[in-house]
Amino acid sequence: MTERFFDTNVLFYLVSTDSKKADTVEALLAGGGIISVQVLNEFTSVALRKVGMSIAEVREVLDSITSVCQTLPLTIDYRKALHD
Repeated sequence: MTERFFDTNVLFYLVSTDSKKADTVEALLAGGGIISVQVLNEFTSVALRKVGMSIAEVREVLDSITSVCQTLPLTIDYRKALHD
């Protein structure tokens, strides 16, 4: 089975005021998947600057995501990172 890769926009659905979208993403994340450091950085930047989340709120979201997803480093050779 191929693991899901979660992109930045999916993470914003997790903190959405639309409970249906948030619940769907929460269920998907609970099944595990892959996330990159770049996606986590993008989420942090937008969450702090545009959404107005506090550092504590961002940290809580990131902690919950990284506890269930494999985090890939920034690397040009993504194929190697996916198979390690």
